Amino acid sequence: MRNPQGKRRIIIFLSWFLVFLCILGIFLIVPFARAISIFVSTHWGDSLFGYATLFITGGTLLVLLFVLFFRLKIRSFSNYFWLLAVAILYIYFTLKLWKVPVEAVHFLEYGLLGFFLFRALRFHINNRCIYFIAFLSGSLVGIFDEILQWIVPLRLWDIRDVGLNALSSGLFQIGLWKGIQPRGIFPKIKAKSFKTLSLLLSINIVLLGLCLSNTPKRVSAYTKIFPALASVQKEEPMNKFRKKHVDSDIGNFYSLLTIDELKSEDRENFLQNAQTIKEWKNRDYKEFIRRFHPLIYTFLCELRTHLDIRDKNFKEAQKAEDKNTKKKFFFRAYKENLILEKYFGQTLQKSSSNWEKGQSKHIESYINKSAWYSSHLRFGFFLSFSEKTMWTAIISFLIILALFNFFLLRSQKFQKKIAFKRKIR
Repeated sequence: MRNPQGKRRIIIFLSWFLVFLCILGIFLIVPFARAISIFVSTHWGDSLFGYATLFITGGTLLVLLFVLFFRLKIRSFSNYFWLLAVAILYIYFTLKLWKVPVEAVHFLEYGLLGFFLFRALRFHINNRCIYFIAFLSGSLVGIFDEILQWIVPLRLWDIRDVGLNALSSGLFQIGLWKGIQPRGIFPKIKAKSFKTLSLLLSINIVLLGLCLSNTPKRVSAYTKIFPALASVQKEEPMNKFRKKHVDSDIGNFYSLLTIDELKSEDRENFLQNAQTIKEWKNRDYKEFIRRFHPLIYTFLCELRTHLDIRDKNFKEAQKAEDKNTKKKFFFRAYKENLILEKYFGQTLQKSSSNWEKGQSKHIESYINKSAWYSSHLRFGFFLSFSEKTMWTAIISFLIILALFNFFLLRSQKFQKKIAFKRKIR
């Protein structure tokens, strides 16, 4: 006798087993990724990773187009449009990563994981929540992937890689949802599925928040309580929260370092830092920030940022014909230079980036130098707010999500009750 239920259980087991193998493969590759990258770079060059990603993306697209057109006889323009759009986005982001093409491998890893997750989840969820649940599951694996990289020596935690993992996972699900449009997936969202989605979203957000709260100060605190974890103190910081510094001559400025840390770095490492600033003086600011990670080379990045803001505003002031516009740009340049002189002074002088004598005096004739100024960091979204602000936003969002789930469940129960009464009548 045939046993359809037994066969179904085997298929479900194999589907989840493939998900497990894919996740295991992603995690196992972490300790060897640098060695693999060096080997490939030495023998064939870094670009191989990028070309491989482009080739596999293009090949997958062609296979899907062939199946849709010739096998499934689908003639809807919408399907092909979305598939092409997703493929173009994969290609665009791969090309954008061409300076570090090994990063493009994230698209292959999390695209494949997205496929296996969808196949496995399909046995349990039959509404549109499946795409979001698969996306959030892939994103969660991506966060754990980066945590593992933080723990492993010579590998780095990078919030941008968390974003790449999520991006790849999300793009693949969009391709499935809008391009493939698998049968048996219904538009109406069920409260139970949305609850699963909400739980996964909450876990993603809280885990990401905990990672961002894993500052050097906090690492130092918990490794004192748990000495077995002492080795993680040697790892790069996961995050630093900005600190607001008030200076009566300036106004306020934000830094990832304390005043004492700024002064100490300027005093102890000014020769090395000045040499780096000299070498990169005429090179693009964004390229500098990509090369010197703000969490690792914080002093250097903040110095270069203040220099960049100062010099751009000074140039704009020189070009401006309107007196008020000139005054505005000169004021910003003057205050940024004051920050540089007071907190990056020795490095500034040795890097030959300081203003000539009399330049500040000349600008003072245009501005009110005692006016309040606020200088902000420009490193990226996650470095632009305080820890308190972050957790307030996370907790508020979780409360709203819980309330939405509550009302959705009540609404669907009410609709079922009405439908049941109509059926009885």
